[in-house]
Amino acid sequence: MITYADSSVLVAWFHPDDEFAKLVTEWVRENVTDFLWNPMLRLEVRHNLRKLRSSYARAAWNALRVAERSRLRIGRERLHELIDDADELSAQHAARVAAGAWDFFHVAAAIRQRADAFATCDRLQADLAKALGPPHLKLFRV
Repeated sequence: MITYADSSVLVAWFHPDDEFAKLVTEWVRENVTDFLWNPMLRLEVRHNLRKLRSSYARAAWNALRVAERSRLRIGRERLHELIDDADELSAQHAARVAAGAWDFFHVAAAIRQRADAFATCDRLQADLAKALGPPHLKLFRV
């Protein structure tokens, strides 16, 4: 299975002290998934990991670096295509969906990259993905 996971899921996968880490790690083990990747998601995950100040911060960064060479599959889509797709979804649905701009970006990227599944820890993003996104949705809740 190929999954588009937003930064909340990826940070939890890399950072063992994250509140969602156990749930995400178990799900990844059970579903043997690779994750789709794009430049904006890469920036967001790296930024969030750099902000960590726990004793696991270095381990999280190292796990990310290993995954960048193995489990994270970079798409061939151009960034402007992903942004245009997100803008189009926003134009169609923003008036009646409470999700934010980055939520639309992640769902649009999952659609464009033809993900089998969409994973998030964000309820609003999950609602958007359920309505518009890939066939399988995984929302993590603590």
